Amino acid sequence: MRRVLSLVIAGAFTLLFSAQAQAQTLTFTATLSGSNEAPPVAATGAGGFATVTLNLTAQTLSWVVDVFNLPSGVTAGHIHAGGVGVAGPVVVNFTVPTNASNDFRITGSARPADVVARQPQGVNTWEDLVQAMMTGHTYVNVHSQVNPGGEVRGQLVQQR
Repeated sequence: MRRVLSLVIAGAFTLLFSAQAQAQTLTFTATLSGSNEAPPVAATGAGGFATVTLNLTAQTLSWVVDVFNLPSGVTAGHIHAGGVGVAGPVVVNFTVPTNASNDFRITGSARPADVVARQPQGVNTWEDLVQAMMTGHTYVNVHSQVNPGGEVRGQLVQQR
């Protein structure tokens, strides 16, 4: 009986600490399309999906961005500060594969020192970036040779 009770208590602690660890990780997703650009890019067949994971405890941000049917070489990718339909400045830079086109994946991670401060938009620190993400004021943007201002874009939405 004592052993069963010990196992039950150990299991309860495991669940408690597991739930706390999960609560410190937030996931954001975006559907990328030319119609989301500001102004919209109507003549693109490109699209994609982004998943951005924010670990509040470790202060890391990681991403996986899948791009499909990009008509020309990728030139840049970023997280920008800005609401839906609003062109905003870069706050986190991605390292993109050199001249990749058609279908490809961008992965990477960032820490507080990687945040590009944008005082006019209120993003000066890691904490400001976290707040912007949690309030829906960030988006993923992928730029191409044909559309250097941005080929596809998607607003980051927190998953619950």
